[in-house]
Amino acid sequence: MLSNCCASELRGLPGIRRAAVGTAAMAMLLLAGCATLPGAGDDLSGDPRFDRAARALQAGVADEAEHLLDGLATDYPQLSGPLLNLGILHASADRLEAAEAAFREVLELAPGDAVAHAELGIVLRRQGRFDEADAAYREALTLQPDYALAWRNRGVLLDLYLGRPTEALQCYERYLDLVGGGEADEQVARWVAELQLRSTSRVATR
Repeated sequence: MLSNCCASELRGLPGIRRAAVGTAAMAMLLLAGCATLPGAGDDLSGDPRFDRAARALQAGVADEAEHLLDGLATDYPQLSGPLLNLGILHASADRLEAAEAAFREVLELAPGDAVAHAELGIVLRRQGRFDEADAAYREALTLQPDYALAWRNRGVLLDLYLGRPTEALQCYERYLDLVGGGEADEQVARWVAELQLRSTSRVATR
């Protein structure tokens, strides 16, 4: 599922960079996000550039993939998939303004695209626009309540950047529910334990 292929943010000291998107994961995004979009009226899997872009991503040749996606976006302006993947490529290369512009174009074409809202949230967080990032995550989760990584990334934002640990804990717990519990993501399970301990300590000192 596309939402489970997107990169998540790292939790750590404020300012830590978003996890880089691996080439295999990026190729999965391309396959899921471009080939067939509901109501698109076209199937990019018949365009040879689609397969070439996927192979370029798998090989780690981002420049070639970007060139091919640019061409697809130009030739299929009614489809949001190429733009979505271009935005992810821009973000992974720290071209945050270009990434934001691409995601906003996607949302003009497909306002209900939860992935685009979530990826926009990551870019806005990296730009220090925390309230806007939270709004983007909340919109993604309204559109797709089972979007596990959006719950995780919103938790990071609330925990580290907005100072709202109670809400962050709720987000992490929802994320763990969706991915199968603490064994599925031991790191987030540790974050939950830390926040629960901090909450208990605050109550005990009152």
